[in-house]
Amino acid sequence: MDKLDFDLVKIGKEIDEKLLSFLKKNKITQKRLIDAFIYSTIGSGKRIRAYLLVEAFRLFDNMKFYDDALNIAASLELIHTYSLIHDDLPSMDNSLLRRGKKTCHIKYDEATAILLGDGLQSLAFEIITNNELTLDDRTKVNICNKLAQAIGFKGMVAGQMMDLISEGRYDKFIPDKKFIIQTQRLKTGALIDFSLQAGGIIGGAKKSELEILSGFGKRIGLAFQIVDDILDATSNEENLGKTTDLDSKQGKVNFVTLLGLEKSRKKVEDLIIQAKSELEKFSVNTENLMKIAEFVETRKN
Repeated sequence: MDKLDFDLVKIGKEIDEKLLSFLKKNKITQKRLIDAFIYSTIGSGKRIRAYLLVEAFRLFDNMKFYDDALNIAASLELIHTYSLIHDDLPSMDNSLLRRGKKTCHIKYDEATAILLGDGLQSLAFEIITNNELTLDDRTKVNICNKLAQAIGFKGMVAGQMMDLISEGRYDKFIPDKKFIIQTQRLKTGALIDFSLQAGGIIGGAKKSELEILSGFGKRIGLAFQIVDDILDATSNEENLGKTTDLDSKQGKVNFVTLLGLEKSRKKVEDLIIQAKSELEKFSVNTENLMKIAEFVETRKN
């Protein structure tokens, strides 16, 4: 196990502890929702977004806010899980497998999956605005505002709508490269960009430093989604832990279907080089973020 793997396992355990504490503090009484919460959030996923937030935060050597950063990183994982639960629904991608097991709507039912997703989203904002966090209210509001934009009509929701349009569900519109880039940046990239900016904000980053983090985030966010598309076309369910070949079955246009595997891989390579160049603008050690950029390019699941 290399250092990055070790760090991801460590942050995963810390996030799980936070999520279980949120569940306990909120005193959720509906057992079905509790079961679905634990099934969908605990011990699941790579925690890349949480890791990015925490590592961006660490750049600014302001460790008195570490627990706040960890709480907000956990809330970010709730948002990410909610997005996956809804993305897997029959009306969206109709996926049967996620994170190596049945999707939430298959394990329970569609109604439970929708309600759990709704609950995870609202809980995330509740955590950020909680009085237990030591951050000042202005910072909390700033983070909430940026998160709302990242997952709403200016971000993830818009990207998901564009993704459905790219299937030809609503008309005969044929997406071009510009449309696909915008779709990927909104659907996946916006939340990754937010992860880094939120870490910087908690750490007390200057505006110029947040711009560097955003430049890095936009590039690895787009690269992450292109790699997802490559893996969807080339890997299998056992390796990925989720339903594969969905894009081609649904007639969805993405980088791979538009440009082919070779050009898609070259695009990822270029984006990672650009992302690393952004980090070189910092005078502090960015080794961990450099490593995660390399991981995005070479990951197998």
